[in-house]
Amino acid sequence: MSTTLVGIFDDYQAAQKAVEQLSQAGIKQGDISIARNDGGKGYMTYGGANSKDYTTGTSIGDKISNFFDGIFGTDINDDERGVYAESVRRGATVVTVNTDDKMLDKAADVLNSAGAVNVDQRHAAYQASGYKKFDQKAPLYTAEQTTNETRNYANQGEIALPVIEEQLNVGKRVVQKGGVRVHTRVTEKPVEASVNLREEHVNVERHKVDRAASDADFAAIKEGTFDVTTKAEVPVASKDARVVEEVVVGKNVTERTETVSDTVKRTDVQVEETDAQSRKAKN
Repeated sequence: MSTTLVGIFDDYQAAQKAVEQLSQAGIKQGDISIARNDGGKGYMTYGGANSKDYTTGTSIGDKISNFFDGIFGTDINDDERGVYAESVRRGATVVTVNTDDKMLDKAADVLNSAGAVNVDQRHAAYQASGYKKFDQKAPLYTAEQTTNETRNYANQGEIALPVIEEQLNVGKRVVQKGGVRVHTRVTEKPVEASVNLREEHVNVERHKVDRAASDADFAAIKEGTFDVTTKAEVPVASKDARVVEEVVVGKNVTERTETVSDTVKRTDVQVEETDAQSRKAKN
């Protein structure tokens, strides 16, 4: 039973190197075919026992389709055959190898080591750009378009899959937890104090006497009035403000350690090997 291997190469030199290594491994030239877009100028095939017979058609798209029809016949579906044709249209080089089971693994290793791309990933990339199926009327990519296309795939050659792991960050923020409110007000209360007071009083006394009047007595005999005043002490109240107590309101700071428990997430990336080539049986 024979099997047809397909390798898609973005670099034509890499495809040529793969063909050389296949020949050195013992695969006949007639079992190896190359299909490529010549920079938008036309469609070219190399090698293969009947490869030239597959290039018939009224348009370039027809020729590409007929080429793969001739190689695979009904062994693959239209979607897969369309991916190969679309790869050629966009400037890639497709190498097909018809081999038996004895050389199958060796041929696959040669294509892989030479840089053949993953067919499924390339198909997904085409779909991401709007590709649905191969359009035979679509024009070939120009050399500039092919270069841009290849550069995009080269930039996508390494895919960084981030491993995201959450970390628990514990910080601090100040919140109002409590406090005191201080009110001041003025109150009154009755008080008493004792004081000693002095008063003057007028005393009038009459004394009976019997003596001869003197000149002084005669001089004192005059009409008139005179006042005798008295004095008295009265209480006088005054108030002095005295500081008798101080209420000191302050804050003290204490520290404590608290353990915060939570859950964090992490993404894990598992890598699993897949067959880089699409292997199709041909009876």
